[in-house]
Amino acid sequence: MKTRKKQRIGISLIVLIITIIIMIILAGAIILTLNNSGVIDRAKEAKKASDMATLKEAANIAYGEWVLATEMDNETRSAEEYIKDKLKDQGFSDEDLGLIYISDAGKISIVTVPEGFVVSDIEGENTIAGGLVIYEGKEKVSTDTDAKTTRNQFVWVPVDTSEFTRTAWSNNAPTSGLSSYYTEPYSYNTTITETNDLTGEYAEYKKMKESVEKYGGFYIGRYEAGSETERTNVANGTTNMVVKQDAYVYNYVGWGPSMTSAEGDVTYSSKNQGKGAVELSRNLYKSSTSVKSTLIYSVQWDAVLRFIADNEHNVNDSTSWGNYYNNPDRTSVSPNNPAKTGAHENWKAKNIYDLAGNVYEWTMEANGSSYRISRGDFYSYLVGPENRACSRYGNIPTNCDVNFGFRLTLYIM
Repeated sequence: MKTRKKQRIGISLIVLIITIIIMIILAGAIILTLNNSGVIDRAKEAKKASDMATLKEAANIAYGEWVLATEMDNETRSAEEYIKDKLKDQGFSDEDLGLIYISDAGKISIVTVPEGFVVSDIEGENTIAGGLVIYEGKEKVSTDTDAKTTRNQFVWVPVDTSEFTRTAWSNNAPTSGLSSYYTEPYSYNTTITETNDLTGEYAEYKKMKESVEKYGGFYIGRYEAGSETERTNVANGTTNMVVKQDAYVYNYVGWGPSMTSAEGDVTYSSKNQGKGAVELSRNLYKSSTSVKSTLIYSVQWDAVLRFIADNEHNVNDSTSWGNYYNNPDRTSVSPNNPAKTGAHENWKAKNIYDLAGNVYEWTMEANGSSYRISRGDFYSYLVGPENRACSRYGNIPTNCDVNFGFRLTLYIM
């Protein structure tokens, strides 16, 4: 009897162990299935959205307290200092606080990090005021290693929507101010209307602007569009485009095949130079469900200039920080050609490189019925009254030479 009892106990333990193993396997399979179906990722995204909503609500409450305290002369800190101190006391992390932008008028916005990107943990790259950088991919970037040269990067540009308009800067054409002759989206040709849009500009512009108003900003390419292979004065076709440091600048590129067509190859001097800047920009994240990539609009360019303008970055005189022929930094960086992307630290503002000089950058703005506008100047020019980060130049959309490149932006869907 005792022997049989021991046997029964032995069998029960074996069954129990097998059962546990099976349960572990099943649990793993369930977790794997959920993860493969995106349930876990969606749950994480939902929690992140909820956390951000809580953060914004807490920030708005803190701002109300600050207004009341300052009216009673009980507070000397700025709104931003008061709000961030208050939120830190409530347990929000430095990472959370880095995602908050507080305008001078007290408008609070929280940066939305799109799916498929992560905020940099590198010092100097993780605050909005200094230029918050996101890297493509899910792996965190905590050290300044090779991520800059291997992963696409973008910088968040906070926008006060009341100022989200095109700007005629000092000494900037058109000097009389922006008129109907300079249009964005392109509407000089009266046959193109919002309901009869050959280029998709009206719909794209509307969605971009709605996104900027909803989320309080947009992302801009940290670098000019780059090419993994060097482009020359021969027919290049379409090469692989990146937004990474130390890439060849993507020059010899037109805006598009015509003023009213952004799709298809661009032919210049009987040479096929491949897709134009508009189509290349739209295609980079064409399959994304979180962001739309577009060629930069001039209204976005002007928003960037307002964001970066300070004592060290004069957008009306970019001599000291632009990649121009008479900038002394050129002697050490590609003195006779456009520099590679992000070639010199002195040529950046708020972590955005080469807004001034290097190559002309195509935009979506138009000048009359024959020209598309480029911004920012190019390396061969001496800085003068017409050659600045804020300048505008009209060029035929099929113009492809060494001096023409582009930069793309992302808006959140």
